[in-house]
Amino acid sequence: MSTRSKVLAAGPLMISVGLAAQGVQAQSEPDEIVLDTITVEGDDTRPLESVEGYAAEAAGTALRGLPGDLRTTPRSVTVITTEQVEDQGAQSLEDAISYTPGVTVQTYGQDGRYDQFAIRGFEANTSSNYRDGMPLRTYGWGAWRTELFGAERIEVLRGTTSDLYGANQPGGIVNSVTKRPRFTFGGEVRGTLFGYGGGEVAVDVTGPASDRLAYRFVGVYNNSGTIFDEVDQSRIYLAPSFTWKATDRTNLTVFAQYQKDDVPDSYVIVPEYGSLRPDPVAHYGNDFYPNNPDRNTIETTQKYVGYELDHEFDNGLTFRSRARFARNDWFNETAYTSFFLSSSGVPDAIDTGVLTNFDVDQRTDETSLDNALMYKFQTGNIEGTIIGGIDYYKADYDNTYSFGPGGFVDLLNGTITPVPPAPAVTAESQDITQTGLYVNGYATINNNWVVNLGVRQDWVSRDFQQTSATGTLDQDNDQDYTSANVGVSYNFNNGVTVYGNASRSFDLPPLGADINGNPLDVERAKSYEVGTRFQPLGTNSLVSLALFQIDKTNTTQPVLGTPFVQQTGAVRSRGGELSANYNFANGLSVLAAYTYLDAKFRDDATFGDNRVARVPEHSASIWLSYAVPQVEGLTLGAGARYIGSRFSDEANTAEFELDSVTLVDASISYEWDNWQAILAGRNLGDEEYLTYCFGTPGAFSNGCSYGAGRSIEASLTRRF
Repeated sequence: MSTRSKVLAAGPLMISVGLAAQGVQAQSEPDEIVLDTITVEGDDTRPLESVEGYAAEAAGTALRGLPGDLRTTPRSVTVITTEQVEDQGAQSLEDAISYTPGVTVQTYGQDGRYDQFAIRGFEANTSSNYRDGMPLRTYGWGAWRTELFGAERIEVLRGTTSDLYGANQPGGIVNSVTKRPRFTFGGEVRGTLFGYGGGEVAVDVTGPASDRLAYRFVGVYNNSGTIFDEVDQSRIYLAPSFTWKATDRTNLTVFAQYQKDDVPDSYVIVPEYGSLRPDPVAHYGNDFYPNNPDRNTIETTQKYVGYELDHEFDNGLTFRSRARFARNDWFNETAYTSFFLSSSGVPDAIDTGVLTNFDVDQRTDETSLDNALMYKFQTGNIEGTIIGGIDYYKADYDNTYSFGPGGFVDLLNGTITPVPPAPAVTAESQDITQTGLYVNGYATINNNWVVNLGVRQDWVSRDFQQTSATGTLDQDNDQDYTSANVGVSYNFNNGVTVYGNASRSFDLPPLGADINGNPLDVERAKSYEVGTRFQPLGTNSLVSLALFQIDKTNTTQPVLGTPFVQQTGAVRSRGGELSANYNFANGLSVLAAYTYLDAKFRDDATFGDNRVARVPEHSASIWLSYAVPQVEGLTLGAGARYIGSRFSDEANTAEFELDSVTLVDASISYEWDNWQAILAGRNLGDEEYLTYCFGTPGAFSNGCSYGAGRSIEASLTRRF
């Protein structure tokens, strides 16, 4: 692991409970910087410093203001630091979390449009993407994408989270923490070249404008190639922010982000015959592009503005207010291969793709508001933090989309035979509001016991309209639910922690009615988790073991052979996660994880007790980083990710069972003065592995999608 300077270092973590014994203050910067940063942030739940190495001490915003010591909290939290992202050559949120226990990425294949992942067996990409503790949910096709250079860290909170945030999948959330202003000057400029051509320029600068005003500006320009010769991509990212220290007790941070992506359709479906199974005429590899390159536009614009206000009273109370307005404009005009044919009459000699024109014009607005009072107290041998408040979330989206015939493509030479367009247009809109009242508490007793309690009441309202060639649909649906969490840990003086938690949570079902015409009810879940952790005294290394069971009921499943769904399903996900973030004295650092996941339907009317699709029973990863003592500033990194076999469909069709794969990554980094050069690669063996197949068992028209192929990048950074 590198020993890079903390040129963007802010003050220490202001963790009030449990961290005092961990010696966090010993890692802080000189006193005058510590005082400035504490006053600026005014918030002990937001560790904003640039963590050196891979081992963060605490979560930032994922726990909504509660102390987030990774050793003592009775929840499972993983923090991915900026240094880990850089060393592992991560180019997307999927890449960044791919070494995290319990997480499966690219559940539908490589796709430049979306970050797709499952946590503890539950697909989480549409509802569980958070930024600074506030949701950025996907409706229709308008997904939010994360610029990693704009994030200080990525936090994965595994397990149910409804007591904190309301409606969510029970597997967990991924929370990105935005870079914020510092009252010490610093920054960096970075240039990156990519293995498929093109490059990126990024800048990050922060500092004081006055004694009470600090600024930060982060900018990225990317114009690069992809594994497909037919697809190039570009991005512009701008993120200014300001912190105003109005008084010694009042702090206001305002921020904005603008992100424009031009990401032509990089989601590719290839024939099952020619990928998963042999084809006598061709092999279709992970760089094969069968889509129409002349009808290939996907443009997205993400922008948001927000603020964070903290006022500290003199009686232990702090008022916290956060708000954000976010808009996502999504335009799509593509033609993709939807199924395949043989022109020769030999069924498995697949040589023709059937193109489908797909157009989308969508706007999504999401507004989040959170006001809370946080109270810190100490009485006798008990120290604690209680936070209670009300949050409000509103989403509006309007979407016009169409599917229609796009012609035929000769898979062997790329020739496209057009057909008359006949798009089937659908227009839809949806308004969603969620209002939640919550109280969460965290207390340390006798410096050993930690108790975490939370309860939340939510009211959710949805209004949906859709107009298509088949008619008009108008639905209103109001739901309410009470979520709760109880967690306890005991922290021995030798660095060992044992913990357990139990919780209940909910998520919103898909829009629609069941086969009897009744509105769909909320999907419910109960979760139980026990575990142990070990942190050697005087270190930031951490070894963790978690055992969990999540039971989700009221799951929505299709009624085969009909356009209807039913809510008779249940899913049980249980398993174990073993992870280590360990730093040895000889310069070797190890990130290791193993996950056993038994995720199955339970007595489901359609799928019986089948395994949940696209998540492996076994997965593992290891990353080694070695600071070479003979060459100061030289760090070598190498890693491997194992993804076990899994079924691509809920029916667990033997034809669609996907093989296991091991992917190898590596990097080399060299630092001198304030410069750093990194050469990093992922899937260096360019393993061709499938992550998704679909269709009718036994048919020759079925399709599949590959996981990401080899990627290489070389970067040069100047810090100041």
